[in-house]
Amino acid sequence: MKNAFMKDVLKDIKKSKGRFLSIFAIIALGVAFFSGIKVSPIDMKNTADKYYDDYNFMDLTLYSTLGFNDEDIEELERLDGVKDVYPTYSLDAITMIDTADAVLKVMGIPLNDENYVNQYRLIEGRLPENKNECVVEAGTIDDLNFSVGSKIKLKSGTSDDLSESLDVTEYEIVGKVQTPNYLSFEKGTSNIGSGKISSFIVIPNENFKLPVYTEVYLTIDNVKELNSYSKNYFKEIDKVKPSVEMLGNERAALRFEEILDEANKKLSSSREEFEKQKLKGEEDLDSAKKTIEDSEEALKNGESELTQNETDYKLSIIQAENEISLGEYKINDGKVALENGKKTFEAEKVKAEEQINTAKSTLMSLEDTRNNLNTRIKEKENDLKNPNLTEAEKNTITQEINALVKTRDEVNNGITYINNEITSGEEKLRSAEKELKEKEQELKDAENTLIESKKKLEEGKKIAEAKFVAAKDELAKGKEELAKGKKDYEVGKETFEKEIAAAEAKLNKAESEIKNIEEPSWIVLDRNSHYSYVDYKNNADSIDKIAKVFPVFFFLVAALVCLTTMTRMVDEQRINIGTLKALGYSKNKIASKYLIYSLSASFLGSIAGLAIGFTLFPIVIFDAYGIMYNLPKVQLEFNIPIAILITLVSIAVTTLSALFACYAELKESPANLMRPKAPKEGKRILIERMTFIWKRLSFIGKVTVRNIFRYKKRFFMTVFGIAGCTALLITGFGIKDSIETIIDKQFGEIFKYNLTINIDKDYSKAEKINFSKELQDKEEIKDALMLLSENAKISTDKGDKDLNIIVPENLRTVSDFINFKNRKSKEELTLSDNGIILSEKAADATKVKVGDELKIKVDGKEYSLKVSGITENYTFNYAYISPKYYKDIFDAEPNYNSFIVSINNIDNEEDFSKEIMKDQIVKGVSFNTNIKENFDNIIKSLNYVVLVMIVSAGALAFVVLYNLTNVNISERIREIATIKVLGFYDNEVSGYIYRENIILTIFGILFGSVLGVLLHRFIIFTVEIDYMMFGRNIDLTSFIFSAILTILFAVLVNISMYYKLKKVKMVESLKSVD
Repeated sequence: MKNAFMKDVLKDIKKSKGRFLSIFAIIALGVAFFSGIKVSPIDMKNTADKYYDDYNFMDLTLYSTLGFNDEDIEELERLDGVKDVYPTYSLDAITMIDTADAVLKVMGIPLNDENYVNQYRLIEGRLPENKNECVVEAGTIDDLNFSVGSKIKLKSGTSDDLSESLDVTEYEIVGKVQTPNYLSFEKGTSNIGSGKISSFIVIPNENFKLPVYTEVYLTIDNVKELNSYSKNYFKEIDKVKPSVEMLGNERAALRFEEILDEANKKLSSSREEFEKQKLKGEEDLDSAKKTIEDSEEALKNGESELTQNETDYKLSIIQAENEISLGEYKINDGKVALENGKKTFEAEKVKAEEQINTAKSTLMSLEDTRNNLNTRIKEKENDLKNPNLTEAEKNTITQEINALVKTRDEVNNGITYINNEITSGEEKLRSAEKELKEKEQELKDAENTLIESKKKLEEGKKIAEAKFVAAKDELAKGKEELAKGKKDYEVGKETFEKEIAAAEAKLNKAESEIKNIEEPSWIVLDRNSHYSYVDYKNNADSIDKIAKVFPVFFFLVAALVCLTTMTRMVDEQRINIGTLKALGYSKNKIASKYLIYSLSASFLGSIAGLAIGFTLFPIVIFDAYGIMYNLPKVQLEFNIPIAILITLVSIAVTTLSALFACYAELKESPANLMRPKAPKEGKRILIERMTFIWKRLSFIGKVTVRNIFRYKKRFFMTVFGIAGCTALLITGFGIKDSIETIIDKQFGEIFKYNLTINIDKDYSKAEKINFSKELQDKEEIKDALMLLSENAKISTDKGDKDLNIIVPENLRTVSDFINFKNRKSKEELTLSDNGIILSEKAADATKVKVGDELKIKVDGKEYSLKVSGITENYTFNYAYISPKYYKDIFDAEPNYNSFIVSINNIDNEEDFSKEIMKDQIVKGVSFNTNIKENFDNIIKSLNYVVLVMIVSAGALAFVVLYNLTNVNISERIREIATIKVLGFYDNEVSGYIYRENIILTIFGILFGSVLGVLLHRFIIFTVEIDYMMFGRNIDLTSFIFSAILTILFAVLVNISMYYKLKKVKMVESLKSVD
């Protein structure tokens, strides 16, 4: 008996393979989708958690405005619950990539500690072993054209020398790494270069020359075995975190006292130095002033002396010229006198020569006379010597000699006189000639002297004039130098006074800052404050939110069809049930036959579905998010709770429906069961009462309408099945529409600006306005608006959420940058002084409407703001406030800290960012294109998930349509055989069934469209993440695509069923069942 019973069960399975496989397929598909979507976020989190554990990722990160010293580290190590304390360093630097600069985060790694916190996953090469070695990020750095073995040189990106912070600034790349510290490609912002960190580089800690540690990483005891995305993990963290914060308060207070003492000492020293420099400056100014006064006096004296010298020079020139003129006059007179003298001399010379010649002739005559007289004297003397002479004769001769001697003496006197006259004449002639020559020579000498005087005068003039020119030039130069000296003195004095004033102001400011200095605090952050950790968690949670709704509905559709299939199978097996009951089988035994059938189909389908769901879906979804994160391969695991739950539900749906239907039939007697059910009583349907329509229908049309509305259960099950599949398709396409359009809307229609510039809020308003003018003077910039951006908190049902408060400086131009418009009414909104404009998601989260009061918290204080408008917005939460309303609420003027900028077309955003970052007031630059890219990556990943949903929904739609059509045909075999006997051709028989299927498909599509809108709306509200609002509308094309796909699947099913209809045997189907 038992073997016969089991053979009958197996025979039923073999006989109805199509039905069995369709149940198997529907269950497998439903289980695969439900389990796959449900387990994917779990696998994603488990993969990340294992990655964190494998590389000793921090549990707490500590920052401080003062950094951390060794005493801080020692105190941290003493805390209970703290496992590892890893102090380290980091800074931002710039490296050259081709011709452009890239900003890198420079992080430290210990050379002699292998168990440090935040370890690195080695992808290529090795870790640094020497001070001149480094590793770089794998993935992002590949785009920066760095390879293992190449060199990388760092610079500070500011006026400071990087060697003041690092021992080595050029490194050899020895490896490429990834780190759980940066799961995503977003590395944050910087105040150097373009303002955006491109990648990171890891160097030995020993290279850093910083006086304190920049951050400290902690790991906590007994949490490694916990999933870091679980509540239990954060419960353990919260046990230790308060003690770290308390220690931070204590250490900060001690450091505060140290800083105050050091600051006061520095201030006192600076004041002493200031007074010293001030005194020295005043002395230098006095000395400079005296030098200018002396120079001025010397210049005046020089100018006076030059004037006097010039006057004396002119007088001397006149005198010299007069003397030259007088000399020329004398020379001319001398020449005339000389000529006259020459003439007189020549005349006198002739006359003298004649007289001399006459005298010489007379002299010669006298000499002859004398000679004669001497001769006569000698003769007389000889005669006298004649002894024979008498005395008388002797006396006579003596007298004659005496007379001759006397005559001779007179002649000698005459000769002497004449000689003297000749000599005197010749002497006079020579003297006159000599005098004439001397006068001629004097005249020549005078002429030469005059020429030389003229020459000297001209040379003197040139020299004197050159000297005067030089003196004047020197005097002019002296004046210029004096003027420059005066100007320099005034500038120097003004600069000195400004510097003194500035220094004094700086000292006063420093003194004020010391008085107002706030006690520093430690910033203690857990993983929930870590960007990539939270970002990854949010994306995993998005999948989890989808898994809470979409797969459930998906599975309900599958379960509904399985219920229909099993119920129909029991109905078909009515006679077999009666036979078994007549043979003596118990009700439970008979029911077990269908229990085994449904159980085997659902169990095998569940196993297949789990195999697919736990492997394929997580891999596809994880790989979809792989474009956003650096993670190892996904860690697949068999999730027993989910597997048991979905398997039990799957089995329960099919087995309970089979049992319910079976026990309902077993209530009847075997005799009744072995007879087929009486056909339902024919009733007029509603459309028959509409005679104006009914009369116009053909016979086939009337039969089709009657068949559709006659079997209401089949009608509703088919319509609901098709509607469910259509709704799933519309929801899938609708989610795609909702997430694809929001970025273009946000950064195109709503935010009309292109760039955000963050500035130092400590600058004065005048300096900020001046910077605004500088921005607007740039040809690349179309317009700029200064605003205040600060963080606040709003309370919602799901806890506190972030709210960005935006205060534009100019209300008249804010609409040029931000479009305020209500999404539902399309009404344009205007920011006024009577309230705030709140973004739609923030309004929905807080359940406030226009006119309500919104409670916000800023720095722990609560404020109440009136909502004057709710604007369309898709990313983050914003509250826009006018400057006046801000002052009324917060009792303070807005301290503007950023600019939003509209730009013209620019070739290179990075170069433009670097140009803006050069101004010291600028702290960061962010283009909307960068934000848009980040959101685009999120949306691309979600699109992959949506694509999986659409494909799965399509597959379900095909299986559901196939199964429902198969059931429809199976239960109407006798009817189909009957119309074949009546002479219907195969095409007519197929058309008979197809018409009903097409009409039911159309009903299903219409109903599914409504259901899809509702399901889409529900899912969108469910899966939205905190900082993003998805679109609310479904594009018309999504309805069209969903309808086309449903119709396409219906057509394919109809085609596949054609051969089954063709194989219906008329004779066997018309056999008597009695």
